[in-house]
Amino acid sequence: MVSSALNLLLFSGLALGSLVDRRQLAPAVSTASSNAQVTLLSEVHNISKNRASLNSDASTYYLGYREEDFAKPYAKFWNPNVPELSDETQKGISSSPHASKLTFTANEAAKIMLEPGYLQMENGYAIDDNGTVMVAVRSEIPQVTGEMYDWWFGWHTTESARYKLWNPVAHQYAYRKPDSEDWSNKTYAERYWGMVSWIDEFVGNSAAKLSIEFIPPSELGVDTAKWAETEYVSEGFDNISYLLHQVRRKPDGYRELRSRFWIAHGTPQLGHDLAVHCFTEMTHLGTFLPELFAEFKDTV
Repeated sequence: MVSSALNLLLFSGLALGSLVDRRQLAPAVSTASSNAQVTLLSEVHNISKNRASLNSDASTYYLGYREEDFAKPYAKFWNPNVPELSDETQKGISSSPHASKLTFTANEAAKIMLEPGYLQMENGYAIDDNGTVMVAVRSEIPQVTGEMYDWWFGWHTTESARYKLWNPVAHQYAYRKPDSEDWSNKTYAERYWGMVSWIDEFVGNSAAKLSIEFIPPSELGVDTAKWAETEYVSEGFDNISYLLHQVRRKPDGYRELRSRFWIAHGTPQLGHDLAVHCFTEMTHLGTFLPELFAEFKDTV
């Protein structure tokens, strides 16, 4: 049993669009972070910029690292060997689709996922009566804190080589708008509030273009007073599809990540592919983020 008193929560929104043409995906809305995290960047070298100009030619995107990528100072964290699916995740996917009554809406998620313990479907997918595919994944991220998670979402967006660290077998490209951001006196979360991240990645066999917009939780009417109880809460909503991540601290002090996707008019194949993709990238992130954060947290 996981005590609600030990919850460390992070809810983020990500739209995957109609998926009719998986290279033309809808914008997303995401929010993050508690004002309890007050780490600020020093006044020196505080301008965050994209490392290259925008490249809209998807034919030039590539998986993996090349010579120029290995020259990056953080390249030692590149590891193309991603974790295998856990037995728990594999069983959940193999048993999918689960009963439609196990689904709930993104608007209901904050209340439901704040409850202690686990739900009947923590891994796999189900399709509700409206045809929305709800995907569930639980990943172990023992040493990842909410502070690290916030930092990562600001830091990785300016360079494809950074983004590729997260999921070496699927991530191809990343670019941030605006091109330049002054991070002076900003918390890790404030660094990416209001920005739009344009990414290109494989979800299963197909590449997908996505855009993610991050906004403060208060703009969505989130009750920030609850931060004192949960330590860290944020939510994200989009008109088409949603993604929620919940970072939760367990009684043993380690952390787990509970993820939920709601894909309007999705397919069983997409449910399978998203579950595999999510487990792979989130579990892999947990293997290097604490060390990466320790070394590069003061860089832009």
